[in-house]
Amino acid sequence: MSPVYDTTMAGAYLRGRTLRAEDVAAWMSAAAPHLPGPGGRILDLGAGTGRFTAALGQATGATVIACEPSPAMRAVCPREGNLVGGAAETPPFRRASFDAVWASQVLHHVRDLAAFARGIRHVLRPGGRLLLRGGFGAPELIPLHRWFPSAFGDSHGLLAEVAARLSACGVSRTARVEVPQRYAGSARELVDKVATRSLSNLARLPDDDFAAGLRAVRRDAPGLSYPLDERLDLVVFTG
Repeated sequence: MSPVYDTTMAGAYLRGRTLRAEDVAAWMSAAAPHLPGPGGRILDLGAGTGRFTAALGQATGATVIACEPSPAMRAVCPREGNLVGGAAETPPFRRASFDAVWASQVLHHVRDLAAFARGIRHVLRPGGRLLLRGGFGAPELIPLHRWFPSAFGDSHGLLAEVAARLSACGVSRTARVEVPQRYAGSARELVDKVATRSLSNLARLPDDDFAAGLRAVRRDAPGLSYPLDERLDLVVFTG
């Protein structure tokens, strides 16, 4: 886990990464067919500030446990009763503890994909599901790519690599759904969101590169058409 993620991002995450209720509902609707109902157990892996933890429980009636490696993130997560510290590569749970694992925008923080795959296999019950939320298409489809092209790498290649690692552990890809969500509804919201630098892709940029990109956002934002939406993916694997 990078030090930037542990400190800088935690302070800005709630301001820069908030989703509209409609967008959270859209994600839950896409995820619901692959999640357990009442009596089931879901692991929110790499939960961050817990923005999906409560929604997962409300949408399914299942018990949801949030697991987050960053103490700074855990400090602002509201669900202390169901929150534990732990890394995505080594989730601190017994074998076959969960019916499903939800991992939202986690892969780019994982340093050892083989260990991640083994950890997923360890915690999933037979027939359990792994749901990966993220942008796995071409980088050019990401709204911020036009201003920060060096910040967004080959997420499609990353997905292919993790799929191969999971397959080697007996966890196979079974579905992929594209889910649109709102990034910014106005020029001011766009500038304010980018300025928080809450995306890890932006946090990792050299300061001069980020400053240049932010100046370009401020220059271009008034002339864009709004709302500005983005399309992310829900990729489902079955163990």
